[in-house]
Amino acid sequence: MAQDFKKLARNVVAGVGGAENVTNLTHCMTRLRFILKDESKADDAKVKNIPGVMGLVKQGGQYQVIIGNNVAAAYKEILPLGVEGSVAQDDAPKEKQKWTPKRVGMTILDAIIGTMTPLIPAIIGGSMVKLLAMLLLMTGVAGETSSTYVLLNTIGDASFFFLPILVAVSASKKFGTNTYLAVAIAGLMVHPAFMDLMAKAAEGQAVTLAMIPITSVKYTYTIIPAIVMAWLLRYIEAGVDRITPVVMKNFLKPMLILLVGAVIAISLVGPMGVWLGNGISAVVYGIHGKLGWLAVAIVGAIWPLLVMTGMHRVFTPTIVTTIAETGSEAMVMPSEIGANMSLGGASLAVAMKTKNRELRQTALAAASSALIAGITEPALYGVAIRLKRPMIASVITGFIAGAVAGLAGLASHSMAAPGLFTSVQFIDKDNPTSILWIAAVMAISVVVSFALTLIIGFEDIPVEDDEADMTNDGSVKLMAPMTGMAKGLLGKGMAIDPEDGKVVSPIAGTVTTVFPTKHAIGLTDDNGVEVLIHVGIDTVSLNGEPFTAKVAAGDRVAVGDELLEADLDAIKAAGLPTTTMVVITNSDQFKDIAPVAPGHVSFKEHVMEVFHHDMEAGTEPAMA
Repeated sequence: MAQDFKKLARNVVAGVGGAENVTNLTHCMTRLRFILKDESKADDAKVKNIPGVMGLVKQGGQYQVIIGNNVAAAYKEILPLGVEGSVAQDDAPKEKQKWTPKRVGMTILDAIIGTMTPLIPAIIGGSMVKLLAMLLLMTGVAGETSSTYVLLNTIGDASFFFLPILVAVSASKKFGTNTYLAVAIAGLMVHPAFMDLMAKAAEGQAVTLAMIPITSVKYTYTIIPAIVMAWLLRYIEAGVDRITPVVMKNFLKPMLILLVGAVIAISLVGPMGVWLGNGISAVVYGIHGKLGWLAVAIVGAIWPLLVMTGMHRVFTPTIVTTIAETGSEAMVMPSEIGANMSLGGASLAVAMKTKNRELRQTALAAASSALIAGITEPALYGVAIRLKRPMIASVITGFIAGAVAGLAGLASHSMAAPGLFTSVQFIDKDNPTSILWIAAVMAISVVVSFALTLIIGFEDIPVEDDEADMTNDGSVKLMAPMTGMAKGLLGKGMAIDPEDGKVVSPIAGTVTTVFPTKHAIGLTDDNGVEVLIHVGIDTVSLNGEPFTAKVAAGDRVAVGDELLEADLDAIKAAGLPTTTMVVITNSDQFKDIAPVAPGHVSFKEHVMEVFHHDMEAGTEPAMA
C-alpha cells in the first residue's frame, strides 16, 4: 500500500509542537531537519512512533526526523501546513548560553554540516559528470582534445571551480546574511583578474590594496573562506548600519559592506581559511600516510557510528577539496564501500530470517537502498540500530572490507555514496585491475555481513499491531501467549498446556485487569477484543505465590510483551493443573471466533482468529 505522506506530514508537525513551533525546515537525502522555537514542546516518543519515521536525532540545534528515501515527498506535504522552509535558522530565538569548548565545537560542526548538506547534489552531480568524461576517455569514445570531452569535463568541474560561490549562497542562508553580498565577495575570489594578480604574487610580484599586502592564494575549490565570510557579514552589516546616515543608507551601506567585506576576505580570512583547510587535510591524510590500509579499515568500521551522530559530514570539505585538487580521494570514500554494502547485506539476512512481515518489508527496502544507491540510513535506523546485533556485524565487516580496499589502493573520483550504481567512481583508468578489486570488496561486504548477521543472530520483533489487528477479511488474529500444546475449548477460546511459565501478550492493546492473585490478566486490544488469560485451574487458591506480574492495569502492551511469569513446578506441586485458558470475554460482540487446530504452538504463531463483523445480540458469551 502506498504511503500516505499527507498523514505522515500532519503527524510529524503535530509531534514537533505544531507549525507555530517551527522556525525553519530543510531536508537532506533522508532527514527532515527542523529548527524549533522551543524543543521542549516536541514529543520525542510520539515522533519516533509515527508510521514512516525511522528515527530521531537531535544535534547542532536541529531536530532531525529520519524518513528515508521518501523524505522529499514528506517535506513537500509539510510546507502547506504552515511550516516555513526558507527562514534562516538563526532567526530562531535562542537562550543565551555560556560558551564552552564543547559548544564552540558543536557550533563549528553545525556550520559546516548546515552549509555543505544543501550543496551535496551539485557536488555529486559534478563529480559524476567528470567521471563520465574520464570513462569516455578510457574507452576511446572521446579524445582528450575533443570538444565533447572538454565540455563534459568543464560541466563536471564547474561545481568545484565555483565552489566558493555555491558555499556563499548556502552559508548566507545558514547565517541569515545577505546572499547577494556574500556571493559578490566570494565572486571576487574566483574573478579572472583577481586570479591573474594571485598568479603574479606567486611569482614574487607585490600585490597590495592601498597599503594592505595581499597574500597569493588560489581560492577555486575552497570552502572555509566563504563560510567564515558569510558568518562575518552579519557583524559587518550591523556595524556599517550603525555608522551610515539614514539619508545615505541606500547606496553607502552596501558599498561599505562590500568594500570592508572584500578587504577582510582577501587579506585575512581567505588566506587563513585556506591554510586551515590545508592543515585539516594534511592531518587527515597524514594519518592515512602513517597507518595506510589500517586507517581505511578503522574508518570503515566506525562509519555507521559517524552517520548516527552526523559526524560523517565533517569529512565533506576535505573530500571535496582533495578530489578537486588531486582528482581522487583514497581514505574516506573507499572505507564507505564496506560500511554501506555491509548494512545492505545485514538487512538482507534480517529479511530472510525474520518472521515479522513489516520488518521483512522494511529490511528488503533498506537493503535495496544501501546496495543499489548507497543510501544507508533506512538500513541503519530501520534495521541495524533497531535490532542491535546486525550493527555489530556491520562494524566487523566494515573493518574487513576497509582493510581490503586500503590494501588494494582503491580511490574515488567522486563523493557519491558508494553503491552498485556508483561503484564506477572507484575505477582507475591507469589500473584496469581496480574493477576486480571493487567487485571483490563489494562481494566481501555483502557476504560477510550477511553471514555474520545469521551467525550472531538478532532478537526478532514480535508480530506488531498491523499483523495482530484487523485483517482485510474483517478479523483480528491473536498470537500464542505461551509455548506448549494447544487445544480448542467448548466456549469461545482455547487452552494451552504450557512448557514454561512465561506469558506474553497475544495482542496489542491495554492491560485492563491484573487479578490480585496474579493468576489471571485481562486485556483489551485496539479493536475492542477483550481477552482473559487464566494460568492453571483453581490457581486462585494459591494466593499469588507462584506468580510474578510484569505489568499493571492501565499499561500499554505490544504483541509479545511479557505479562507475567508462572512457576509451573510450584503449581504442579500443589496438585493443580497448569492448563492455561485464553478466552474472548466479549464474544457476543463478534460474528465468530476460530481457535487454532490442536498441536504445538510458540510465541510467534497465530492461534486464534476473531471475526469482527457485528452480530445481533443473543449469542452466548464465552465462559471465563
